[in-house]
Amino acid sequence: MHSLPTCKPTLRLVAVLAAGLLTLSGCTTARVGPPHGFAVIEPGEGYRFRAVSPDGVVVAVRREANDPKGDLAFWSGALDAKLRRDGYRALEARDVEAKGMKGKQLRYAIDRGGREHSYWVSVFVTPTAVVTVEAGGDHELFARESEALLRAIATLDLG
Repeated sequence: MHSLPTCKPTLRLVAVLAAGLLTLSGCTTARVGPPHGFAVIEPGEGYRFRAVSPDGVVVAVRREANDPKGDLAFWSGALDAKLRRDGYRALEARDVEAKGMKGKQLRYAIDRGGREHSYWVSVFVTPTAVVTVEAGGDHELFARESEALLRAIATLDLG
């Protein structure tokens, strides 16, 4: 099925900053309500949840240890720096909220195969976890789903 190739920098960043991806034992799955018309697919590849539209727009959730201990400013800043180094063009940063939890959404563009792709990463931080809701796809197709993706992000459930 589809994967979210633009999401791999998040995993690499956490691996570099935390000297290895840490598995959270005893954690339940973090997930969002999939947008209408999206199909839930196997999480795999370090994700707790993934869903895909018929056009290949993907939304995915990761939950990783907050190690080193950082706040929202730290983790969103670290992700932004890493993504910019990896060639993502920063477009916008905005405050977001999911079930009362404050987060930061970072929006980017990148060229893939001669076409512009959109990539959003919404970051939420608890004392023990860093949760990202990532969404990406071909820019034209992604734009059609953007409102549904915003609604889905707002449903983030940390379990």
